[in-house]
Amino acid sequence: MPQVNPSVPLSPLRALASRWWIALVLVVLGAGAGVSAAYATPTDYTAEARIAVGSQSLDARVVAGYSQASQQLAADVSRYVNDLQAQQTLSTVLGERARDVSLVAASPIPSSSVVRVEVTASDRETAVDGAQAMAENLTNTVNATTAGSGADALLQQYTDLSNKTSVAQQALADAKANLDSLTGARASQDELSAARAGVEQASSAVDVLQVQQQAVGQRYRNAISSTPAASGLRIVVPGQIEYTSLSGDVQRNGLAGAVLGLLLALGIAVLLDRRRVARHPSPTPDGPAPVAAGPRSVDVDRDLEATSEKW
Repeated sequence: MPQVNPSVPLSPLRALASRWWIALVLVVLGAGAGVSAAYATPTDYTAEARIAVGSQSLDARVVAGYSQASQQLAADVSRYVNDLQAQQTLSTVLGERARDVSLVAASPIPSSSVVRVEVTASDRETAVDGAQAMAENLTNTVNATTAGSGADALLQQYTDLSNKTSVAQQALADAKANLDSLTGARASQDELSAARAGVEQASSAVDVLQVQQQAVGQRYRNAISSTPAASGLRIVVPGQIEYTSLSGDVQRNGLAGAVLGLLLALGIAVLLDRRRVARHPSPTPDGPAPVAAGPRSVDVDRDLEATSEKW
């Protein structure tokens, strides 16, 4: 390690490095103080419940456009939750504990037909009960408006038509195969005409069924694309704690305390280094250095003394 000139101040970082133990102690103390402050601060608990919007069956999802319509419906349903409704619902279910609730929110999960209901409170049990109560209230409210909408009947009709269309398409494929085999076997014109008529009849049946299927599918999309005619809501995840503010507060406060401790250590190290320099001032004379007296200057002084004695 190079020698340090006691009369020259060090840079702030070198001053801190030379007194590293100060930084270590203050960083540990600062981080500990920040963590202690986080634990002393009241903790907020956020509970979450999830609601599926519309039918979740595979039959419904094969309908063209169903996924987009159900996602839009989830966004519309989430708007049912508002401050006034939340206040009334929570006051009825939680009673006096409703005052511990600080936030109620509902939002759709992106690219899905699921709605997330969140309740934040200062008590764990209150947050869980509040999220479950809001989810049940939203489900019951929306389902009450969807009773008798006919969406389930339309879905069943669409499924039946899909099955019939599959059977008709298979019959068309068999008719075409029969016509090909008769053509290759050089059958009579009467047999070929009958085979062609069978193909045309099977093709017409498929076309009719496909048109009916598309019409029913459009009616079903219209039925589930508006909130009053929704296909129904169902709670898929009951209320449970999603996260707390404690973990985030511990990290933020601990880091802030460590940074403050490091800055304080830097300031103390610089101050101690300046005091060291002040105790060892640099040798800088005020005027020019005196000239050493030589032999000639001594003789001149003696002549001046003799002249002064004569006078």
